[in-house]
Amino acid sequence: MAAGVTLIKTSRRLADVTLDDVARASGVTVRTILRRFGSRDGVLEAAFLPLKTEVKSLRVETSPGDVEAAITSVLDQYEQIGDFNIRALEAEDQLALVHRGLELGRQSHREWLEFAFAPQLEALRGREREARLVALYAATDIYLWKLLRRDLKRSREETHDTMCRLVRGVLSARK
Repeated sequence: MAAGVTLIKTSRRLADVTLDDVARASGVTVRTILRRFGSRDGVLEAAFLPLKTEVKSLRVETSPGDVEAAITSVLDQYEQIGDFNIRALEAEDQLALVHRGLELGRQSHREWLEFAFAPQLEALRGREREARLVALYAATDIYLWKLLRRDLKRSREETHDTMCRLVRGVLSARK
């Protein structure tokens, strides 16, 4: 399983990880892996369990309503696993288990947004609340991190500033 975790984290394309790769990295035979996990997807699914725990632990809980701290927390997580997350998103439609994991991640991110910005969202209801949550999601999404940090080569500080501006804009928008 440790070899699976390493391969998932380091492979350019998750869909290209093979049983031979896992066997070679773990020092056992393909037959042993099949006996233990049943298939390549079984190995990858088992390897995603500790990754899920690791990813959740990377986002430090902050006081609700503290925009600066919330963005710092999400950026800390993205700086550590952002590139892996982008690779997972690229493989989502090729591997059902990656899709399932990302769906759980999306739900977790939304729950985090509801907690992190609870004071600012408290008075909002219905469609307006949902619209703000969607906008907050966009303002804190991994794709925005990739755009700013990787594509536009912005510093972490510039990325933090941009995301804070976007979040504050969403939170202060009139109904």
